[in-house]
Amino acid sequence: MTLDEFAALMDRATTRMNEQAKAGMPGYASAGEFEQTVLAQLRVCCEGLAGAEPSFHDSAFPDIVVNGFGVEVKFTTRSTWHGTGNSIFEGMRDETAKEIALVYCRSDIREIRWRWYTDCIKGIRISHSPRYMIDMDGADSFFDQIGMTIEEFRQADLRSKMGIVKDHVRQRMGDGERLWWFDEDREHTVPVNVRLYRLLDAETKDIMRAESALMCPQIFKGSRSRGKYDDAALYMLTQHGVFAPQTRDLFSAGSVAGKDRGGDYLIRAVQNNAHQIAEAAERLRDELFVEYWGEACPPDQRLRRWLELADSHRPNDPPSQYIEFG
Repeated sequence: MTLDEFAALMDRATTRMNEQAKAGMPGYASAGEFEQTVLAQLRVCCEGLAGAEPSFHDSAFPDIVVNGFGVEVKFTTRSTWHGTGNSIFEGMRDETAKEIALVYCRSDIREIRWRWYTDCIKGIRISHSPRYMIDMDGADSFFDQIGMTIEEFRQADLRSKMGIVKDHVRQRMGDGERLWWFDEDREHTVPVNVRLYRLLDAETKDIMRAESALMCPQIFKGSRSRGKYDDAALYMLTQHGVFAPQTRDLFSAGSVAGKDRGGDYLIRAVQNNAHQIAEAAERLRDELFVEYWGEACPPDQRLRRWLELADSHRPNDPPSQYIEFG
């Protein structure tokens, strides 16, 4: 079977299914029913060219194999041509399927469409395992955006693949959003056991405050700046699973500024945490600085650069004139 013959087969099967669905025939009311309908219609339409069979496992991708071609089946009750595809890691990939078509049924309007799978992948959705996002109407596919074919992406090693995904997601994040970093040695995201900041021991609290201050120099913005502690809160949550509902108090409360009252609590809190900040500047991964500062920075230059960034947020009273590192 050639590619053109397979495409013609998909056209015939989809036409038959749309006729049946519009006529109110059974087989289009649930995902399980629809998958059996697709398999049956493909068998009818093969016309001696090949046979259509389920894949080697119920959880395999794609669902159906037709003489070296694959058919993935999707069903939705929602009023949309968007959906979630398979895992980008394709752990249960049926390697006998060279090219894969996607058949998508919207039960709300009883309509069925098909497209080449690679053409309708519009991006990556991050959940417990990164999954493709499907758009049956989309013109610009994820693979067009990253300048790779789906096969090139499939063959990339895990570290390279996750780097591509991170860059893709990072470029599309909105204000106030942060990337949940992936464990590059396995396919699932890093599990997060959420802890309350106030229940941590004193040493761990100091480390959390130091890292978040280092990664988020915008904490030095003016007191009326809205959201200046948001990134610090997100850093602790996404990187360490630590939830700090009153993040402002980590840097401006008297308990972290020392015994003296009055003056600049934020500066004193950072001064009291200077040793841990310096240690974090040497220890933390460069990827984090790219993520939070927007640039890479060698460890021996991070403290100097951090002070420059802090001063840029408070130019009229630069923090660098108060903060020193031994």
